[in-house]
Amino acid sequence: MNIRKVLEEIATEGSIYDEVLNNVLHPHLHLKPELISELAISFLENETKVNEVIKANYFLYYFIRACKNNIASNTSPFHKNVRIKDNMFIDNMDMEDLTDIELKMEKEEKYKLIDRNYTKIPKTMFQDILWTQYFTEGKTHREIAKELHISHCLSWHEIRKIKEELIKKIKSDLIQ
Repeated sequence: MNIRKVLEEIATEGSIYDEVLNNVLHPHLHLKPELISELAISFLENETKVNEVIKANYFLYYFIRACKNNIASNTSPFHKNVRIKDNMFIDNMDMEDLTDIELKMEKEEKYKLIDRNYTKIPKTMFQDILWTQYFTEGKTHREIAKELHISHCLSWHEIRKIKEELIKKIKSDLIQ
């Protein structure tokens, strides 16, 4: 098997690769064509390496990692093109865009839950500023870094800490 046959299989509905795409993209299945395009470009740009991976019989693992990396990495071409916000804090939809009243109510409850628990977690003033800029104002890590004259990695790490604490707090409250 070579890279061209693998690319055909990736684009074939019902294949093992299609199942992987459905799993990693859920609930954003409408983005599957974009992810397939980015993966195909990446695989063809690295054709020699990909053919070695295919010959070594671990392409499925390589494919899964490539999918997850494209979705999770803020620097991947796929992520830059579609800007997936795959967390419970920010959605690409504004409240005004939602027409279904049940969805509006669900979103409002989610935001209330986050707001209630955010006040209960320990955080520094610096983290509070980052939270406001990232989640409330919708700024990127690089925008925050430029504005505050800090490293974008520092911004990312501090916001990740807040998210982890908030998730722990919400989970512990839900369990009780």
